[in-house]
Amino acid sequence: MGFLFHAFKTGKLEEIARNGLLVIDKRFELGSGKLGEYANVSGNTVGNTFLACLEHEKFDEVFGELRDHPLYKQMVAVAEGPPSLSDAGELLALATERLLAYLTARYDVTVLRGREIDTIRRRQGGGFDIGYHDVTDPALLNTVSSDTIVINLGGLQHVGEIDELCRGLQLPAPGAEIKTYVSDDVLSLTTAQLIETFKAQFAQNGKRGPNRISVLGGSHSAFTVVDRLAMELGDAGLDEIAVIHRSPIRLFFETIEEARANGYAVNEAMDVCPVTKRVNRAGGLRYRAFDIARSIMANGHVPGAKPRVELIEADASEVARSRAGDCLSESVAVVHGAGYGPNMSKLVDHWGVPIPLQLGQGGLVSDRFGCPFDTNGELVHGLFSFGLGSGFRPDEQIRRETGFEAAFRGRIYGVWAFHHDFGGRVLNGVLDALATQDAHARSDAGDAQVQHLPDVSQLTTYGGTDLAVSAGG
Repeated sequence: MGFLFHAFKTGKLEEIARNGLLVIDKRFELGSGKLGEYANVSGNTVGNTFLACLEHEKFDEVFGELRDHPLYKQMVAVAEGPPSLSDAGELLALATERLLAYLTARYDVTVLRGREIDTIRRRQGGGFDIGYHDVTDPALLNTVSSDTIVINLGGLQHVGEIDELCRGLQLPAPGAEIKTYVSDDVLSLTTAQLIETFKAQFAQNGKRGPNRISVLGGSHSAFTVVDRLAMELGDAGLDEIAVIHRSPIRLFFETIEEARANGYAVNEAMDVCPVTKRVNRAGGLRYRAFDIARSIMANGHVPGAKPRVELIEADASEVARSRAGDCLSESVAVVHGAGYGPNMSKLVDHWGVPIPLQLGQGGLVSDRFGCPFDTNGELVHGLFSFGLGSGFRPDEQIRRETGFEAAFRGRIYGVWAFHHDFGGRVLNGVLDALATQDAHARSDAGDAQVQHLPDVSQLTTYGGTDLAVSAGG
């Protein structure tokens, strides 16, 4: 929903909604995405990052009473520390519902809840036909035409990617007898559910060796998985955790001096943000994940937890790669914690032939406005990706204006970024696309009448799974 927030506070909402704006979401309560589904997980940024998304003079009329809500006051009280992701998600949901109520009462904005997109068909003359169904009755199908689409389907993880991750690390894939999970599977479980999930596997392992779970990845989500496994399964039979990662674990520090005082080796050319001078600003572990990683590096344990934790940088040496392979083959379970890919509806051309999109590390490949490229290198004009799994990487302008260390090659994800920098980029792309459509419509007016389906919208925003984990700044 960051796109709508940005469009409203910059005064552009009326312009993009002048011929209709339709919001389609498979959920019935909008705004929190998967943030509200995580159990016992804190963010990797401070509460102020979320609060800043609700601060603007144009929001005063919309969110005035929200500032008296107990949850808002709770977030303010801990604004300098990392909040619970479920609390952050609930606050964003409260804000989203208030904004949508405000917009639907004043603009040509329609919200369809409980509707899931099946197919996006690109029309020959431009624009799209969007097929969707009612989640309570999948047989109830509808189609709407749209000149532009901002698609925010969130990120996806697949257990099938574990084999691919292992191949990339030149490691054997886990055997068929080893249970596999993605990090979201683990992080969405309560403590009781987590214990129930794994205790039977620990019992089945018996005396064949230590009960070990291997986690693939070295990101914030991977270490959050390690934290929960160690803290909540230590008394349920878990003996060891192996964290298998490709590159060195990076830690965030406010200054070079702080990093070096903590014994962290800093490569100033690669690790330091040129704008803020922070170390590993984009790619470094923060807050709880930072504490977990430091403790594991120092003594092989999550603070206060029983299971032993081993960090294995698989690409560091053949010895490390061999050890990683042994851990995988001797694990009770393996968890994919190496990031997300895009979640996309089926995209086809006017003949119904699929349009494959270019994929890069961590998401789609797109231009600076979020417009994705197909595998032939052509832009899919009028379509924009947004949110987790989208195509935003640090380009020259971002590095010049916002910063980020040279070593960071990942995607930029975070609530703040999508409500601000990337919200602005996508908004500019949408406005340009609408202007182009208007120009074409005027030039064609004398030759043909443009036909639209009855439920017409000029812009469609879709937020099917809407996962956003703040990355801070």
